Amino acid sequence: MKSVLIFSKWNAGGVAPAVARLRARGLRPVLISDLPDDRNRNKCDDHVLMDWDSENLPALTTRLDRRGIDPIAVVNMLEALMPWQIAIATHYGLPGADAGRNVLLSKTLVRERMRALGLSGMRFSGDPAEVDFFPSIVKPADQSGASRLVRRVDEPAELLAYQRYLTELGLGDTRLIVEEYLPGTEFTVDGPVVAGRFHPLLAGEKPDLDETRHHDAGINLHPPQQDHVRDGVRALSEAISTLCADLRLDQLWLHVEGRSTEDGRTELVEINPRPGRGMHFPAIHEPSGIDPIEAFISMSLGEFTMTPDQVDPVGDQPITGLVYVEADELGTVEISTSEDDLRELPGVVNADVINGYQVSSLEQENFFLGFTVTADSVSQLRARVATVLGALDYRITTQPQT
Repeated sequence: MKSVLIFSKWNAGGVAPAVARLRARGLRPVLISDLPDDRNRNKCDDHVLMDWDSENLPALTTRLDRRGIDPIAVVNMLEALMPWQIAIATHYGLPGADAGRNVLLSKTLVRERMRALGLSGMRFSGDPAEVDFFPSIVKPADQSGASRLVRRVDEPAELLAYQRYLTELGLGDTRLIVEEYLPGTEFTVDGPVVAGRFHPLLAGEKPDLDETRHHDAGINLHPPQQDHVRDGVRALSEAISTLCADLRLDQLWLHVEGRSTEDGRTELVEINPRPGRGMHFPAIHEPSGIDPIEAFISMSLGEFTMTPDQVDPVGDQPITGLVYVEADELGTVEISTSEDDLRELPGVVNADVINGYQVSSLEQENFFLGFTVTADSVSQLRARVATVLGALDYRITTQPQT
């Protein structure tokens, strides 16, 4: 059987749904991960251990060669492992090695390219010492998936305090980017890129965003409910398409985050080369008929095709809320409430519970539960979300000190 590599780190990476799609194609899934007891290892035909932080590409290719693994594709849904995905694709001559993807590895390069193309007027700097615009958002210029180490700073003293904090964490050498904070409403757009064209399929409005850490909070409304957000989705989608054409991107899925003000200014917040989180999958599939994981597998094989735009992501549709619940303590999340329990509640369509989720750092998003709720109005939606949260029974236990 032909082997497809699936990358995972800290038990993340959408392994289980990817394995199901690969097996349906008669392909052999091979897990590459950093944990000997990876929860998904028994789902795959082989498991190769890899310390993503300390080992190099020859170490991985040598292990694959020794096992006789000659991959035909690599599936990776984690921003942190995108450099590895490009390197492996280049080494084996697989889809996904196009040079334009390297720009997406750096938030600074993305900002520079957007500015050069006339697509953005956002102020930014890769040198905190030169920042003279506040409030600002400061974050790692590379590998800041799950909103890792993202902060809003309102004055120079807060920026210096953030840098001192990184030093205390042993992360003082982290390359940073400081971006102008744009007031307004944040939103998301998901869709595939084919032959340099971005096809937006799903858009959501984030009225409850954690504005300090820029973590998702509360409800992600689909479709967006405010006119300026709908206009912002259209404007940013066209800008992203222009960027994709310039970078000659192909066979790629993008989860894009933007922000729009009521007076009509729209800017890119993040661009992530992978599908949104689990609850995004059914929310995309129902109106578009496109399964994001199946599409991602097809892209990894270099064979995804897209007909002209079929879906208006901001068109009139039933109101759906995507909600992710985050742990706020270190430890292991133990959940008594089952997915079936949640699906019995009014309006709940889908639920995904990660019992045993490990919280090792509060400097990133730690979502152990996602669910989708439908309603006839935003007020009814909020009431139904409150019912779900009220029914949720979980605790976070800490490991005993040794």
